[in-house]
Amino acid sequence: MSKFKMPKIGGGGGGSSEPPRDFERGSFDERRDGSSSPLRLIPIVLAALLAIGIIYAGYFWFIRRVVVGPGEVLVLMKKNGTRSLPDDQVIIPRPPDQKADPTGYAAWEKQYGDVNGILEEVQPEGVYFKFSPFDYERDVVPLGDAVVPNGKVGIVVKRFGTKLDEGQVLADPKRNQRGPLPDILPPGTHRQYANRHAYAIRHVDPVSIDAGHRGVITVMASAPLPGQKHGNEYLVPDGMQGVQRRTEVEGFRQINPFVMRVTPISIRSQRYEMAGDDAIRFPSSDSFEITMFGFVEWSIIPEKLPLLYTQYGEGAGLIEFVEQRVILPYARSFCRLVGSRYNARDFISGETRLKFQEEFAAKLREACQAQGVEILQALVRDIVPPQAIKAPITERGQSIEEILKIDQQITFAKTEADRVTQQEIGKQNQAIGDANKMVVTLVKESEQKRDVAVTRAKQDLAVAKLHLEAAQKQGDALVARGTAEANVILLKKQAEAEPLRQQIAAFGDGDEYARFFFYQQVAPSLKSILADTNGPFADLFKQFTTTNERKPPAAGKVTGVQE
Repeated sequence: MSKFKMPKIGGGGGGSSEPPRDFERGSFDERRDGSSSPLRLIPIVLAALLAIGIIYAGYFWFIRRVVVGPGEVLVLMKKNGTRSLPDDQVIIPRPPDQKADPTGYAAWEKQYGDVNGILEEVQPEGVYFKFSPFDYERDVVPLGDAVVPNGKVGIVVKRFGTKLDEGQVLADPKRNQRGPLPDILPPGTHRQYANRHAYAIRHVDPVSIDAGHRGVITVMASAPLPGQKHGNEYLVPDGMQGVQRRTEVEGFRQINPFVMRVTPISIRSQRYEMAGDDAIRFPSSDSFEITMFGFVEWSIIPEKLPLLYTQYGEGAGLIEFVEQRVILPYARSFCRLVGSRYNARDFISGETRLKFQEEFAAKLREACQAQGVEILQALVRDIVPPQAIKAPITERGQSIEEILKIDQQITFAKTEADRVTQQEIGKQNQAIGDANKMVVTLVKESEQKRDVAVTRAKQDLAVAKLHLEAAQKQGDALVARGTAEANVILLKKQAEAEPLRQQIAAFGDGDEYARFFFYQQVAPSLKSILADTNGPFADLFKQFTTTNERKPPAAGKVTGVQE
């Protein structure tokens, strides 16, 4: 290790000094006066700094550190301010964006920058060191209702801000009012509303309007339209608070129940049974009690649904109310009105029942139509007269039915006899028809064979004629061809004979030409001739010495005879 010399500290006479003392680097020595050297304080300072650093780090890690896990948020309550919020307010609204709205942020800073309260804004999942427990109360809470499950919608109720005006239902976010907000939260996570001190979220079911239904709309929150008033009316104009004139068709709706309420009601065909306690009892014209059993098939007219809902619905159960307050009272009234025209015994016969049913259905249909109910059919199953008159009338009716039964049997027997007669006549007619069909078939077959033979003979004659014509044409062709060939040969021979004739004509006659031809053929072969003065060879030479004149040959003829 390197060493350095330490000069002597303190005074001595004569400038003498003690021998220097060697020190190792980093070692400490005490001054002669007993005080410590500054180098010995370095480890203490370092240890103190290290301790302070450890304590400060531990403070940040164990005290200031806040861990927000998945599905959680950090809610803060500020407590280092100099004043409190006014009135009953406990929530400090979130500040506007400083860059986007510096003026609004300055106003917020002036109003809420130094106050104590619960911050509306929450911190998402993560690790935070900037929120000291001496400045903030820190609360890590789960998202809870801020997570809207599938198949639900979220309705937000704001818990801080100014109070609503009289008659006001929805809070106005621009006016910083407390109360239900008009927004609807779809399924999912909505962290901005996770502060349970500032907001409450309600999960409600969406409105599903099935096929064959209509939704009655009731507006719950709406400001009165200027210049419009409605008094004792069931329905209100569109947009005003109350039951609307229009309805919602089939479908799926996400609706804020603080804004409006949609009540699905069936407009399908309904069946109301008039039996048991609902059987209709009415007096006849002779003061007997008649009991009627039947049913009414009906449906609500879609255009009249809102009016029926307000008149008879009482919030729910419109179908039952319409049956009990419209159909049943009208049915009882018209049964009494129509039934009082007939005697009790008239209701036992079928004609009176049918007439009663037609009048009852017509009047019920007309009256219910005006109430927004369409009567599809009203049928009477049974009409029961009093037992006192039912037995004798029934016996009389049975006797009449027995007589009618015997008459029907007689009629049936006659009909059966006629049927058997007609059946036998039919068999006979069928046999005659079969025989006639056979005769007609034979005649047709004979005629067809005859026609076929005649047709075939005609065809053979036509073919023979065609063959004859072909033979004649073939013979004519042969004659023409033979004539043509003969003419060709004649012309050819004439063409061959014409040069010969001209040559003979040049020599005068045929004998001269023959002699010339003979001489021409023989002369080249003769070299010497030994002959007598008489004979054929002498005759040849004599011709050259003959001075006799020859007669000219006749014109157009060639001969070989000398004159």
